[in-house]
Amino acid sequence: MTARRWRVAIAGAGPAGLFLAEELLQSPHPIEIEFFEQMPEPFGLVRYGVAPDHPHTRRVALHLERILAHPRVRLHTCARVGRDLSLDELRARFDAVAIATGAADDRTLDIPGETLPNVWPSLHFAGWLNGHPKFSGLDIRLDVEEALIVGNGNVALDVARILCRTPAELAQFDLAPRARESMFRNCLRRIRVVGRRGPVQSSFGENELREFGDLAGIDFRIDPIVAMPSAADEAELAAPQSDRQRAVVAALREFASRPRPSEPRIELGFDFLRRPIAFSGSDAVKQATLEICRLDGEPFEQRAIPTGALQRVDAGLVIVSIGHRGRPIPGLPFDEVRGVIPTRNHRVVPGVYAVGWIKRGARGLIGHNRRDAMETARVILDDFENRNCTV
Repeated sequence: MTARRWRVAIAGAGPAGLFLAEELLQSPHPIEIEFFEQMPEPFGLVRYGVAPDHPHTRRVALHLERILAHPRVRLHTCARVGRDLSLDELRARFDAVAIATGAADDRTLDIPGETLPNVWPSLHFAGWLNGHPKFSGLDIRLDVEEALIVGNGNVALDVARILCRTPAELAQFDLAPRARESMFRNCLRRIRVVGRRGPVQSSFGENELREFGDLAGIDFRIDPIVAMPSAADEAELAAPQSDRQRAVVAALREFASRPRPSEPRIELGFDFLRRPIAFSGSDAVKQATLEICRLDGEPFEQRAIPTGALQRVDAGLVIVSIGHRGRPIPGLPFDEVRGVIPTRNHRVVPGVYAVGWIKRGARGLIGHNRRDAMETARVILDDFENRNCTV
């Protein structure tokens, strides 16, 4: 007798959902998988969020395409669960439903002036570069001299690096037409990357930071705090688990020690212990007000404490890159603070699972979703075997 095929619906055809499908398809039991992707194209941030000057990351799409080509996989695009079809519909049609919708929204600062023209969340900027249907028509103006990038993670570095590129460098990369035209008219002369904590607490990756060292004509302006760590910072840097932090601080110090280029093209500053409290301008953003912070607490538990001291800087373009959050799905619990669907051992409610950033939060690289997918697939298969889809 032929075994009944188990049917699995996966909401979201990004890396997390596709890695999950790959694991499920390796089961000896026949499993059929249908993807329900809200965008016109699959692959999530691999398609719409990766920096165009990182084509090696985009090559992940080639592997993901092979998963979609499997004969027991179907893809439905422009199909958003909770809008175009309900969770109840999926649960009635499938043996299991996996939520892999990622972190589709930017976190906001919630400060005055954040809605001024030319203040943009990082996902909007990335979507504009990559031809996201919702963002490709944005009027992101680069005919200004000063840009402020808020955030101390790799996405902030991606934004800064792209804005530092010359037209000749940009010509090598796959940019959306409108973004390409605007980037070629880039008038920026100063870019400032700011974060509320210190360099030791930043989320920069060593490799992503060192890429700036290969760009020509960059006049680095590094916050002096990089060379003057506190006792708590010294303790964090000395810890065995702090390899990345030590490499990041070393890279920043190396940038600070470089002589000014003979023909400086753009000034790139890294400022720490500053948090934006307001943006101002009439027809568009013109200035940012930053509050100086200090660190307080034991090593690895230091918090940024506002001091009340203010600094005002010119900024005709602001990109806010302070993290992403998931969207709730009707019928499922949602943690508003963390921006995730909470799970217990990868299960949300009976027969419904979550995988990737919608479960863990927007942290880690694309490849980190693979381990999560393996663990989630194991739980789904165990529930199938035990006929026990319970939380």
